[in-house]
Amino acid sequence: MKFLSSQISYLLQNKPHRRNLKLLFRFLFILLVLIVIFTITFHLIMLSEGRYFSWVTGLYWTFTVMTTLGFGDITFETDWGRVYTMVVLLSGMLFLLVLFPFTFINFFYAPWMKAQEQSRVPKVLDPTISGHVIFTHYDEVSIALIKKLKTFKISYVLLVQDFTEGLRLSEMEIVVMLGDLDDPLTYKNAGIDKANLVASTSSDVVNTNVAFTIREVNENIPII
Repeated sequence: MKFLSSQISYLLQNKPHRRNLKLLFRFLFILLVLIVIFTITFHLIMLSEGRYFSWVTGLYWTFTVMTTLGFGDITFETDWGRVYTMVVLLSGMLFLLVLFPFTFINFFYAPWMKAQEQSRVPKVLDPTISGHVIFTHYDEVSIALIKKLKTFKISYVLLVQDFTEGLRLSEMEIVVMLGDLDDPLTYKNAGIDKANLVASTSSDVVNTNVAFTIREVNENIPII
């Protein structure tokens, strides 16, 4: 329950997801209006046949027909009633079996899954983290250093430039952050002002470029 409430809170706080939720609620509202109209029409046709049912029964009939269950315990005696039943049935198939799943997946589930993936490869490091080490490459040297840092419970973050690679490393329980190595904003987002040092373990050309970029935003942090 706590997980569900946190996800709903996240969706409500995010503008694109709030827009998708509005579209989903609008669809549900249209569906609710259809159900009300179908239920009222059910009663009118039944009255024309000289039969009376409660509103709950009418709603029950509408749901069973729209969901294609069709128990057959309540049926019309006239052709008009049977034609109306087919209209309700086709409408239910269109809305509940086609449009509703598509709308839910496209505007709610897919964005939520994308947000879950992005949370595993964020573009900004948690601001509560400090005294950490920033890695710019994932290789044998950084792997060995990360193991040491974990042993001494020192925070770190590995910068990745490819989202897919970030997801792969995240699945390996590596703390990653998405950002270009030649962008000063990347190091600001990585909390370079609160970090202990930066470790760049690529080629000399790349390491030099990283060092110059870092010096644009921080002149004092050690770089190895």
